[in-house]
Amino acid sequence: MLSWERVAIGLPLPKRRLVWQEVMLWALQHQIGKAITFLDATLSDSTMPALRHAVEDSLKHIVSVSLQGPTPDLETKNNMHRLLCVFAEASMLRNDCTYSISQKIVYMVVRHSDNHQVRVLYDVLLNTRLDIHPHSLTHFMNRFTRMGRPDLAMHVLRRIAVSGADVSYETVQYSCMALLRTRWNEIEWYKIQSYLVTEMLELGIRPGIHMLNAMILNAVEAGDYQTAQAMFETARIHRIRRNTITYSILLKGAVHNSDDALIERIMHMAEEDGALPKNNELVFSLVLALLQIARENDTNILTSATRYRAILRVYTRYCDISPLQQLGIHVDMDEKSEKAGIVSSPSPKVLSIMMAAYIRFIGNSDLVRLLYNRYQELVAQNHDLIAPTAATVHLANAFLFSLGRHSATFKLCPIILRNMLEPPATTTVKVAQPTVRTWSIAARAYFFHGKRTAGEKIIEMMRERGIPPNLVTWNTILSGLASLQDAFGVVKAMKGMEAAGFESDSETLKALARIRDRNQLLDALRKVAANGDNGRSQAAPSCQPIQSFHEVSSHKRNENIQYQTTAANIELLAAPN
Repeated sequence: MLSWERVAIGLPLPKRRLVWQEVMLWALQHQIGKAITFLDATLSDSTMPALRHAVEDSLKHIVSVSLQGPTPDLETKNNMHRLLCVFAEASMLRNDCTYSISQKIVYMVVRHSDNHQVRVLYDVLLNTRLDIHPHSLTHFMNRFTRMGRPDLAMHVLRRIAVSGADVSYETVQYSCMALLRTRWNEIEWYKIQSYLVTEMLELGIRPGIHMLNAMILNAVEAGDYQTAQAMFETARIHRIRRNTITYSILLKGAVHNSDDALIERIMHMAEEDGALPKNNELVFSLVLALLQIARENDTNILTSATRYRAILRVYTRYCDISPLQQLGIHVDMDEKSEKAGIVSSPSPKVLSIMMAAYIRFIGNSDLVRLLYNRYQELVAQNHDLIAPTAATVHLANAFLFSLGRHSATFKLCPIILRNMLEPPATTTVKVAQPTVRTWSIAARAYFFHGKRTAGEKIIEMMRERGIPPNLVTWNTILSGLASLQDAFGVVKAMKGMEAAGFESDSETLKALARIRDRNQLLDALRKVAANGDNGRSQAAPSCQPIQSFHEVSSHKRNENIQYQTTAANIELLAAPN
């Protein structure tokens, strides 16, 4: 392509404009690289008439096409950054017009630029005659926040404020919220955030609900509950409408303080504001807060039954009790609280919390067994409210933990795992698969009841499913082997744990302390150090594959049997040692 100077020389102004537009249009349609070169030459030619709208539209098209893919190459990203900088600098050379720039261009270039390029671009734009929209400036503010530069983020915010822009814009409020929720210093973070809030208020930025929630959450996380409640009351005075998140944050503070009375006040305030009763998310936050306080104060003078009734009263105030009754959970009439309007169907999350509370505080082993059997029936029948609770592991883990503690119900543990791994064919819900926590709970139960082989098998079953054991899993295995006084097995398991990249912690040391014969432990350490795997004793843990629980008569016999199917593994977990 000929240089623009050679094409345009001697042409009258109208003709030059016409030729420019025809050349640029052809380049945009056929060779975007030529279009970039041509636009670059245009912006560098101080004698070229501005053609303002044509230049702006060309730049927007070039940037959009070049950066539209998910991962444009580095050269393209650098070219777009350079072109935008040239465009901005050219605006300072023009006396006949003021260029404007679209928000899309700024967003796309900032998004695909590295931190240094973003800073350079911002400095260039500061000194230009470009008309930059406040929303475009928030892209820089957000990026500086993520870069860990609150000073630059506040510089952008000041520019937005002094420009006379409406700082109540949602994009500005969200940017302020992100800035307030970012921590750059773990020690002084709350002091820094308080300073930022003060400066924002001085700039005339009135907090909306998103900023308010960030401020309250910061106060709660810093343990400044008095300030959190004061900000909430200020919001009520200024008629800032609170949302579910606001109340959930206050509930978090109530949990930290173990303040049941505050939960009651929050509940009534939410009703006064119209946030309740028809709000399953807030109902979930209420019952979860009560459950968390109950767990943390399990040794409190309040009985387990009293704790459960407090949770049940909140549930029955807002939710239909029929799903609980269908599960076989009895609800006494005197346990029902006064209805806060028309009750609604509970969400799966709320039902999960209620079942977890029942399992924890009310259900003895027989009641939990009956509940689990009925629960599985309703999951298999695709109950519209209860079946979706199987999509997460929380209830399965609760059942596994509770039933695994009692010898009378321990036999249900492999059934729970089987129902997760091989759900009923009739259910349409995607049943959650066991997580590392699920397997750790199962391993603990097996060792607790002396089923060493099954406990060791957990590690292999996890690996077969691509779930690497975590430190909790390894410590569970160590604790179980230590309870059996298998010093060599403990040392071998520690070796496996270290090979997996985990270091010993306080729980590991507790497991080692359970070995009563210290000489045996020292001897095992020396043998493993000297001989490696060849020093294995008869008591060492076996993680060899198992074929069928019918063939399991002793731990020694298990060592050479081969694994075949998932069902066979589950059968092993159910088998006696």
